[in-house]
Amino acid sequence: MNLLRKLNHKLGATTGFEIRKAGLPHAPAPKPSAGTKESAPEPKPAAQVAYRPPEDPEVDRLLRRPVFIMSPVRSGSTLLRLLLNAHSRLHSAHELHFRRLEVNASTKLAERAMQELGLERGDLEHLIWDRVLHRELVRSGKDFLVEKTPSNTFAYKRIAACWPDARFIFLLRHPASIARSWYEADPEKRTEEEAALDALRYMRATERARQALPGHVVRYEDLTDDPESAMKGICSYLEIDFEPGMLDYGSRTQGSYKKGLGDWKDKIRSGQVQAGRALPAAEEIPEPLREISAAWGYLEGEGPDGAAAREPHAEIAEVWPRDGAVRLTGSLHGIDEDAGGSPWEMLLVRRDHEDQQLRYPAELADGGFDVTVPVADLAPAGLTPPAQWDIHLAAGKGDAEVRLRAGRHLDGITGKKNIMVFPGQPARIDGADVEVKPYYTIKDNLSVEVLPAP
Repeated sequence: MNLLRKLNHKLGATTGFEIRKAGLPHAPAPKPSAGTKESAPEPKPAAQVAYRPPEDPEVDRLLRRPVFIMSPVRSGSTLLRLLLNAHSRLHSAHELHFRRLEVNASTKLAERAMQELGLERGDLEHLIWDRVLHRELVRSGKDFLVEKTPSNTFAYKRIAACWPDARFIFLLRHPASIARSWYEADPEKRTEEEAALDALRYMRATERARQALPGHVVRYEDLTDDPESAMKGICSYLEIDFEPGMLDYGSRTQGSYKKGLGDWKDKIRSGQVQAGRALPAAEEIPEPLREISAAWGYLEGEGPDGAAAREPHAEIAEVWPRDGAVRLTGSLHGIDEDAGGSPWEMLLVRRDHEDQQLRYPAELADGGFDVTVPVADLAPAGLTPPAQWDIHLAAGKGDAEVRLRAGRHLDGITGKKNIMVFPGQPARIDGADVEVKPYYTIKDNLSVEVLPAP
């Protein structure tokens, strides 16, 4: 024990104090001048941590198929999570902010020990995140967890890496309404201009996630105007049955409103879906929000695909290539479902070979369709790959046939060919292995291609 340590030992025992080396003196922080608003402290930047998918998800993950609501602030995510939480199989707690849980080794030995286990810091944090969320799900007694923290949009890549089987719901709202609501949430903290720019960060992050990840898109305006249809669409995507009791979320959410962890105002506490505010006129949209408003389809005529979106077509909602089939859901757009005078069919036409067609019943329910096409049908004997099948919805016969091209145009995302990539499924043609996979064309229409096996 050196002299300083001995001295401190004696001083501590008798006086409760010890000697430490003094640091450099600091100048006092300048006080804000009169009439000026003191700046809020800069937020601490998130640590850049290397991360990767789990080496063995069966061992490294307890949580199965979690659901993440990707949305900006003030977009109705609390309402959506309450509606989902009212389902018997879905549990959605308040905002969990789990990705702010960090792991640090306090000694080099601990660091070396984890390295010997093949665990880096990112791996350890993912284990903590998974355990916390899984614990919350187990406590609920339900099957699937839904998480809705808006800042998750800034870490969508890491969340997708942490849970490779995660599912994503993208919640959109008119950008000007988001900005207005964000301002009204705390008008003393930010001006209207500051609120618009701050909310825009979340909108852009949501859009980046939406372009990179597969998932289901729902709009706040649809959620408030027709909550039953909106929730049926989400339940279909999650492969669970719709429950009418979801719409009466108030009976199952007592004590579920936490200030700072989601919306807690009187409107959300009513327990019933309330009508949304009127949409702003085009001239009321702040200039910084016009581009994202057009991309999301709220500024007609300014989006890059506005013309295509207005043409009658079969709007694709979801594409599921799995288990030897391709399941397609969607709805008619710009045309009455009675057009054609006969039941609708899903029609697949081989490109450049009009005589080769496949037809499947497409019974409409409230204008929506749900059709499953077996992969084997798309790879018949005698077909020479590469080959493409273009997808339509059709009604009527002969010259009276109404044929609508199937595509996805209403979500504001262009260039889907390189963004939304679907997995291929194996098939055989005359003893040769081939791969069958859906894809979006350069015009954002949906087709299926048959390729030689890689």
